[in-house]
Amino acid sequence: MRDLAALDEAARLVVTGRAGATDQQAIVIGAGLGGILTAAAFARTGWSVTVLERDVLPTSAQYRRGVPQDRQAHILLHRGLQAIDGLLPGFRAELLARDAVPFDSGRMPWLSEHGWLSNDQPSWEVVSATRPLMDAVARDLLRRLPGITIRDGLRVHGLESVPGAWRVLADSADGPEVSVSAPVVVDASGRSSRLSHWLPQLRQPEAQLVDARVGYAGQLHVARGEPPLQTGLAIIGRLPDGASGLALPVEQGRWMISAAGMGDFRPPRDLAGYRGFFAGLRDPAIVDLLHVLEPAGEITVHRQTSNRRFAWGRHADWPAGLLVLGDALCSLDPIYGQGITVAAMQAERLHDALSAGRPVDRRLQRQLLAVTELPWSIATGNDLRYPSCPATPSASQQLSAAFTSRLGQLAATGDLRATKAFSDVYHLMAPPTAFLRPSLLAAAARPLPTRRLPRPTVLDQLSSSRPEPPPEAPAGA
Repeated sequence: MRDLAALDEAARLVVTGRAGATDQQAIVIGAGLGGILTAAAFARTGWSVTVLERDVLPTSAQYRRGVPQDRQAHILLHRGLQAIDGLLPGFRAELLARDAVPFDSGRMPWLSEHGWLSNDQPSWEVVSATRPLMDAVARDLLRRLPGITIRDGLRVHGLESVPGAWRVLADSADGPEVSVSAPVVVDASGRSSRLSHWLPQLRQPEAQLVDARVGYAGQLHVARGEPPLQTGLAIIGRLPDGASGLALPVEQGRWMISAAGMGDFRPPRDLAGYRGFFAGLRDPAIVDLLHVLEPAGEITVHRQTSNRRFAWGRHADWPAGLLVLGDALCSLDPIYGQGITVAAMQAERLHDALSAGRPVDRRLQRQLLAVTELPWSIATGNDLRYPSCPATPSASQQLSAAFTSRLGQLAATGDLRATKAFSDVYHLMAPPTAFLRPSLLAAAARPLPTRRLPRPTVLDQLSSSRPEPPPEAPAGA
């Protein structure tokens, strides 16, 4: 096997964008959303792309083994929706055409750690759908782009540098070994990435790891009638257990109801334990909602939730024509809903570099890593506060947590500047400097108002919509 840095001049002409368009070919490993959006970034700049996927891809919106979290609730942050719609024009419209549910996140009842947030101010749009529907829409739109080839049912087991290209080796379940070559290869294979195994001579950086031992349990439901709630609903837990609940309306009149907890307080899979977990939350709203819903699927759990990041591209000998992105580069605790958005922003960054004729090299890999900085700080900063996380926060992280807690308390008093700043940063539509606006700093420095926002009235309507229990039979009947 050749030295990884020794791609010949023909390959360098392609990865630097100085070759003819007909030579611009790339291989993307993985057909999850990260891989789909990466392929779109190449295709929209004139490249031919081969996508290799281990699973046999479904022809419609169905669950699949290679996306173990696809049976849980997914929040597509507004920044992610914006980026995907740029890479795959028509994504939002197609989701809506397939019955996804749009709503204003500013109208969503949200019980934060410090109290209820305002739900009567407009904010960023959310289009709520199950993960299989998001994947199916993205795949359909990708297939309409020129230069796209998707080959599924192939398990990649090798990657090597050859003259002028990278060669990817894969096993087929019903045929001989497959070999595909191109000057550029992208690992978008997710948390299960085998890059260090495929390229053992590649210097692997030590993984950054923050694990609060978060666990999920989720179940799809259908509504009996029309619930008064037209948006999502979030009940966020406090220390030490972080016991939380999330309810999202999705396509076909269904609801995805998810429970989450930390460490020994993770929700169970059995029905009694799952229902009992919601009964123990800080507010009964999700229990009230469950009374007007019927289960439409089994309860599934997901516990691969650690924050893990590899600083690929930090070493000077990073080879030309190789990129890593999505969960293969940085996987985040799904409780914050950032994963799809981060992958979309990385694909957007790739598209911008290709459009400008910049090379596919170490500098671009470092730019993809830089995209993860803000989401990484948000996810790890929150997870480090929980006793279930063995890592110790630094002094700066403790200071940041104290400051954001103060702003959270301010938002719970009805301060719309604090509420807007949290919404903007949460949706990755603004940097953390949004918290440093002078008027907001001045408000945080003053004594907090004693008044807290009341419980949203729509939840009282939800409670009153509970069906009446059947009357008890007379004694002796």
